[in-house]
Amino acid sequence: MNKFAPLTEAEIAAAIAAVPEEDCPTEGASQAVLPVPADAPSPPTSHPKLGKPAASWEYKDAEGNLLFVVNRFNLRDGRKIILPLSVWRDKDGALNWLWKGVPAPRPLFNLDKLAFDQSKPVVIAEGEKSAVAAQAVFHDHIVTTSPNGSSAADKADWSPLAGRKVIVWPDGDEAGQKYAADVGAILFDLGAEIRVIDARALALKAPDGGERESFKPGWDAADAIEEWAADLPKLKQVAASLAKPYVEAGARYVSYEPYEMRADGLWIEIEKGKGESATVIDVKVCQAFEIVGITRDTNGAEWGKLIRWRDKDRKIKTMIVTDAETHGDPGTLCQKLRNVGLYIKRNCQRYLAIYLSDVLTNNRVRLVERTGWHHIGGRDVFVLPEQSIGPDGGETVVFNSNSGAGYEAKGTLDGWKNGVGHLSAGQRMVVLAISAALAGPILYLAGQAGGGIHFVGPSSKGKSTLQRAAASVWGGGFENGFIKQWRATANGLEGAAANTSDTALVLDELGQIDAREFAPAVYAIANGSGKQRAGRDGHAREVRTWRVMVISSGELTVAAKIGEDRFRRAMAGQEVRLLDIHAVKDDALGVFDSTGGFCSAADLARAFSVETRANYGVAGPEFVRRLIAANMTRDDVNTFIREFVSANALDGVDGQIDRALQRFALIATAGELAISLGIVPWAKGAASDAAATAFNDWIEMRGGVVPAEDREAISRVRLFIEKHGNSRFEDIVGDDDAPLIRDRLGWRREHEDGREWWVLPEVWKSEICAGMDPTRVARTLAVAGLLRVPNGRGFQCLVSVNGQKLRAYVLTAGILCDDALCDDAGSGYEVARNAA
Repeated sequence: MNKFAPLTEAEIAAAIAAVPEEDCPTEGASQAVLPVPADAPSPPTSHPKLGKPAASWEYKDAEGNLLFVVNRFNLRDGRKIILPLSVWRDKDGALNWLWKGVPAPRPLFNLDKLAFDQSKPVVIAEGEKSAVAAQAVFHDHIVTTSPNGSSAADKADWSPLAGRKVIVWPDGDEAGQKYAADVGAILFDLGAEIRVIDARALALKAPDGGERESFKPGWDAADAIEEWAADLPKLKQVAASLAKPYVEAGARYVSYEPYEMRADGLWIEIEKGKGESATVIDVKVCQAFEIVGITRDTNGAEWGKLIRWRDKDRKIKTMIVTDAETHGDPGTLCQKLRNVGLYIKRNCQRYLAIYLSDVLTNNRVRLVERTGWHHIGGRDVFVLPEQSIGPDGGETVVFNSNSGAGYEAKGTLDGWKNGVGHLSAGQRMVVLAISAALAGPILYLAGQAGGGIHFVGPSSKGKSTLQRAAASVWGGGFENGFIKQWRATANGLEGAAANTSDTALVLDELGQIDAREFAPAVYAIANGSGKQRAGRDGHAREVRTWRVMVISSGELTVAAKIGEDRFRRAMAGQEVRLLDIHAVKDDALGVFDSTGGFCSAADLARAFSVETRANYGVAGPEFVRRLIAANMTRDDVNTFIREFVSANALDGVDGQIDRALQRFALIATAGELAISLGIVPWAKGAASDAAATAFNDWIEMRGGVVPAEDREAISRVRLFIEKHGNSRFEDIVGDDDAPLIRDRLGWRREHEDGREWWVLPEVWKSEICAGMDPTRVARTLAVAGLLRVPNGRGFQCLVSVNGQKLRAYVLTAGILCDDALCDDAGSGYEVARNAA
C-alpha cells in the first residue's frame, strides 16, 4: 500500500462522522474537561487523515477561557468537513485532545463577547464561517452560532440570549429554514425579541439592485459578503429589510368567549360568586396550542380538529382530536393529550373538552390513510407522516395513522450525499438499492403497479448494508424502525405497505416468514390492496390500498421460500412481482464491486453503517420536492423508461421478461432523475448501468428467457417421472416375475432412442398436471422435444397395449435431462414455441 497516495473519497467520507475507536471511550471511561486546563498538552495541528484545517474557531466561556476548537477541512471536490477538538480526561487521569464534541448543553460561539456587552443586539448565523462573515456586515452586533451543525440547535445553551434583541440569518436551504425555526422556538420561550432574515429572498437580490432567477443551494452569509464586497452597508440594509418578526404559531391561535388562547396558554373567564359580589377571574386551562384546521377523511367522515404544540423538549407535536372524543369523557380525552406531552391542569379537563368541541376555523385539513401521492383539490400532494409536499395553495393534507415510525430525519442532504452517496458511487448493488428506494414516487408518475426486488445471498456478505442504504433515503435503519421484518402477520405487512406507499418498503430476512403466508403476502403487497375485514360493529372496513416498491433480502430465493410449503410451488406471477437479484458476486467483496479505497469490504460496510446513522430521511423528501419543482410529468418519466427498455430489450421474449424489464427501467429512471436533480453524486448513467446489470443477472438466475410457467411444467413432469417412472408405469413387454403395479398411471417401454412413458389422458390431467393447464404443459414439452406428437393435430399419440388401441401422452427419455431447456437451445426453443 502506498502510504503517500492521495486520500480516497471513501476514506474522506468515513472520516466525516467516524472517529477512531481509541478516540471514542466508553461511557465513564473519560470526561470532557471545560475549560481547557493550564496543564493540558498542546493541541494537535493536523488531523491524522484530513491534514491541516483550512480554518479554526475557538469557543470560550464568559470569562474568555478556551473551551474547545472547531475546525473546518476543505476537500478537493469542494466538500467540507467540520470537526470539533476538545480536551478529555481518561480513566487514568491523563488529559488528551480528541476529535470529538463536548456533551450537551454546548456553549455558544463568542460567549465571552455576549457576556461582556449584554446590551448589544445579536445576530445568529448558521455555522462559524457564516458567523465571521455576518460580523463583517453587522459590525454593531455580536454574532454567534451553535456548535455541531444546524441539526443540533436544541443541544446548545441559549440562555445567554434571554430577553435580547436577535436577528437569525440562516442559510438559504431547507436545513437553514429548520435551523431558524428551531432557534426561534427556543428563544421565544426565553423572551427574546426575534427577527428572521428571509435567506432565500436575500439570495435572489443582486448587488446592482436587480433580481436573480436562482442561487446555489445552501447560499449563506459568506457567499453574501463575497458578492456584495463592494458595498457591505447596502447588504446590511437589504438583509435588515428582509428580517421579519418571528411569531410562534400565533397565526393559528383561536380565541372565542369565554376562552382566550395566548402564548402562555389557553385561558377561560370564570365568574365566581353571585349578585353584586360576583367577580370574573382568568383561569389557565392548559398550555398553548394551535388549531391547524377542521379535519375529515376522504369520505367526508371522522370530523375533528388538528391541533399542534411544542412539548417540554421543544419537539413539535400534532394530534387529531375527533368531534366524537370531545363529546365523550373529558378525562379520557385529556389522558390521550397528556400522554403525548400537552400540559393540562387536572381540574380544567371539562373546559378543554368544551373549547375543542366548539372552536371554529376556516382552515380545512384532509386526512389520508396512506403515505405517498394523493390527488386532492385539483393538485397532487405527496404525504408523509410529518410533512406534506406539493404546490402552494389548497387545503392541508395530513397522514392519519399512528404507524409512521421510521420516517425520521437526521442531518442534511449534503451530509447524506457526502457520506452514503459518495460511498455508493461505483458499487452497483448499492446504487441499485438506493435507486429502488427512490423509485417509489415514480410509480405513480409512470402509471405502474407495485412490486420489488429481492437481494439473495449468504449471511454476512453485505445484504444489511444494501438495506441500510436504501432505508436511509426515507428514514432510519434497523434501530429507527424503517427497516421492517418479513416475520409479521398478513395484517401487519398490509399496514407496513400502506405506511410506505410511494416510498420504499424495506423488508429484511425472507427466511423468517412462514412459507404458507409468504405467497399470498407477495401478491397482496404487489397488487396494492389488503383483505376485506370486518370492524368491531360487524360492518366491512374500508380496504387498505397502497402502491409500493419492495426492497427485500434473504438467503433464500422467492421460489425456494415458497417451496418450503410442500403443498405449493412458486408461480410465475410471484417471481415476477418480487425479482430475485444475486447480490453476492465475489466471496471476498460480498455485495460490493470493490473495497472503495478501504482495506477490506468489511471496513467499507462499517463506513456505510456509520454514514447511514449520521444522515438519513432527507434524500427522499427532497427528491419529491425537486420532481415537483421540475414539473416532472408522466410523459417525462415514461420517456426515460422507454429509452432504457429500448436499450436492454430482448427479441422474442414473453410478458414476464417484459414486466421485469419495466421494473428495472423504473428503478433506472428514478436513479438517473436523482442524478440530474442533484440528489445523488453519481456519474450520469450509473443507475442505468446498475439496473441493466441486475436485469441480465436476473435472467441468468432464472435460467434464461424461457417463460417460468414452461420451466415449471417441465420440472413438474420430470419430478413425477423421477418419483414414479418405475413404480407406477407397467413395462409394455410384460414379465411374469415383475412386481404388481398399484395405482397404474400408464406404461413404459424401451425405444431405440431410449425409454418412453405412455401416460393416459385422465392421469395426465388430474395427477401429473394438477393445478396447471394440461394443454399448455403438453405444448411446452412438445416444442422442447420431450413429448412425441402425432403427425396430425393434438398431443396424444395412438399406442397399442395388449392389442388394444389407446390414446396416450408419450414422454421421451429427454424428460430426465436437466438441461432440457439449456441456454444453448434457448433461441431454438423460442422459435419452436412461437411456431406452436
